[in-house]
Amino acid sequence: MVFLFTLTIFLSALLLFMVQPMAGKMLLPSLGGTPGVWNTCMMFFQAVLLLGYLWAHGVSRLRALPQLLLHGVLLVVALVALPLSMDRMALSSPLLNAYPNLWLLAALGLGAGLPFLALSTTSPLIQAWFARLNHRRSSDPYFLYAASNGGSLLALLGYPLLVEPVFGVSAQASLWSGSFVVLVLLLVVCGVVTLKGAPGYRAAPVSETVPAADVAPAAAGAMRTPEVNAGQKGLWTLYAFVPSSLMLGVTTYISTDVAAFPLLWVIPLALYTGSFIVVFSAWRLNLSGIGRVMSLIGTALLVAWIMGATHPAWLLLPLHILFFGLAALMVHGRLAAARPATRHLTSFYLYMSIGGLLGGVFNSLVAPMVFDRVWEYPLMIIVACALRPQSFADRADPERRWKQAAPGVATALMVVSMVTLERLDVVMSQATAVIFFGIPAVVAYSQVERPRRLGLGLMGVLVATSFFGGTLGQVVFKERSFFGTVQMVETPELYQMMHGGTVHGQVIKDEAGCSPLAYYHPEGPTGAIVELYQRSALSPRIAVLGLGLGAHACYARPTDAMTFYELDPTVVEVAQRFGPVTRSQARELRFVVGDARIQLEQDEVEPYGMMIVDAFSSDAIPIHLLTVEAFGLYREKMQPGGVLAVHISNRYFDLEPVLRGLAEAHGLELRLWDDLELSDAQLAGGRQSSTWAVMTNDAAKIEVLEALEASWRPSTGPALVWTDDHANVLSAWRR
Repeated sequence: MVFLFTLTIFLSALLLFMVQPMAGKMLLPSLGGTPGVWNTCMMFFQAVLLLGYLWAHGVSRLRALPQLLLHGVLLVVALVALPLSMDRMALSSPLLNAYPNLWLLAALGLGAGLPFLALSTTSPLIQAWFARLNHRRSSDPYFLYAASNGGSLLALLGYPLLVEPVFGVSAQASLWSGSFVVLVLLLVVCGVVTLKGAPGYRAAPVSETVPAADVAPAAAGAMRTPEVNAGQKGLWTLYAFVPSSLMLGVTTYISTDVAAFPLLWVIPLALYTGSFIVVFSAWRLNLSGIGRVMSLIGTALLVAWIMGATHPAWLLLPLHILFFGLAALMVHGRLAAARPATRHLTSFYLYMSIGGLLGGVFNSLVAPMVFDRVWEYPLMIIVACALRPQSFADRADPERRWKQAAPGVATALMVVSMVTLERLDVVMSQATAVIFFGIPAVVAYSQVERPRRLGLGLMGVLVATSFFGGTLGQVVFKERSFFGTVQMVETPELYQMMHGGTVHGQVIKDEAGCSPLAYYHPEGPTGAIVELYQRSALSPRIAVLGLGLGAHACYARPTDAMTFYELDPTVVEVAQRFGPVTRSQARELRFVVGDARIQLEQDEVEPYGMMIVDAFSSDAIPIHLLTVEAFGLYREKMQPGGVLAVHISNRYFDLEPVLRGLAEAHGLELRLWDDLELSDAQLAGGRQSSTWAVMTNDAAKIEVLEALEASWRPSTGPALVWTDDHANVLSAWRR
């Protein structure tokens, strides 16, 4: 009996959490892989999870037969909605460009809403059914929640490591649908067992089993509890809200500064789910000790966030992941310790889901409208530190007057630092920033024995930094949209466009002419590519996928027409305000807002002579722009013999094998230039390291290219073939 219920809840969770990365994968060709896409997906699934828990809470109050019949109807409707698909919302819908988050919610609802709703009801219902049975473990069925999260964790880890590398999206959807049918059969068997075991069943049996204290093991002993009051419900909501918001915050950080693909998305989600397994198990947890380590790391990360530090990634990335794992374990540990008697089981899960949904709404909808930067992440770091339970030693620590003043002292020190820097107009180095911001943070951390006071001190430090311009220079423009935060940083000589920790363009201040810098310097690969194009008898029409500051416009001749396809309207605003596009000699400059691939497919234009793929999501080219289907579209929109240039500079992925596979699939010649070894003089002249590729079906143009610059080389070695249906991103990871 236990095995049957455990297997059912395990399979349900496996399918439930397999949907999320699968949906993200399906959406890549439509919206790319920005953090906003993943966060909105998470918010959608949290909202549907809440609906599922509401359903479970409502139907569990019915008698057994009506309950099972009603739930059976839901399962049948979900079966009719199969298979999963993200193609039911038209790409031509005006919502896609005007309100991409609403389009995404509609696509998810039509493509996966009903099956996900049916799955989300399983965990609380199965536990409620089991609680009614005459079994020795029925008085505390929360152990089944650990089994549920075990299935979730297996799905999250198995998807990028086992499923995605082997199966295409269509095969994944088919396998998932077949597994869903098996789950429905298991649910029917569980329902029959419940019906036979309790024909007069109305609700879960009255049991008073609860854990002892929130610093005790998650599955600790039992005690009697009074009726659940509003304060307890508020705590359940808070303890669910904070890890949910933190998960999305750290995901945004990773997706912005590493890459936007499901493998990295699922790491925080796997830790989030794994923490539930631990806290609802019989393991003994020292939540206070976990919280102390978490607070130390959190304080260091807060300083790094204030500085805008994203390097070295090998250090910061694991620290962010470690902090989140400890925070989820500590806060969820307090949640598990506060769980009620089984008669309040469905209510407990309902308020848990409300907290999780509020975390998603806060990060996905509220924060982008309220904050011009990802402030929600450091805010939740501080709240998590403030929620650390005190140990006996903490409570016994004697109060001293100077300790009580520590939060105010930390805030005052930070304010003094900000005012001093502002008046001196100093552009700080990273080392100087550590000193200026680290000292107030250390003063705040001195109150780690008093978590609320620690949180107050860190909050004061954070608020004081609103006067801070940044370590790279003065921020003269900053705006946040669905696609991320774009900012312009002013230095004595340059304006720099930043997205996360990546520079997306530079322009000389007060320049009368039009000088392409950084990755687009005339002495680098871009200059050679443009010269090849200009020496060829090709159409004077150029398409650029990705705008940045619009440095490519500097190369346009008076006879050229150039079209920029740009996903984020904020980038267009910045380029037209700060970039060199206003000084371009092009006879026509056109800006098309929306996903480059979708807009290019819908754009009825004459064939282009040259196309440049330079669309970045922070430090990674969106995967859907590097598939066989995408390059087929590029060739369709170009004249025969046209030049296709691809910018593949990247810290984390080796994209050369992918381009080799694309060239072979379309019969194109491929040459690359690794412009990496630059002298100090070249760097001082505004040139930056980059890697570019040129592809064409005209062998004569390759000869001209190699004659122009000997640095161009052919590509050798194994090839990777990425398609819309199947792209194994792990295969391109730099080891």
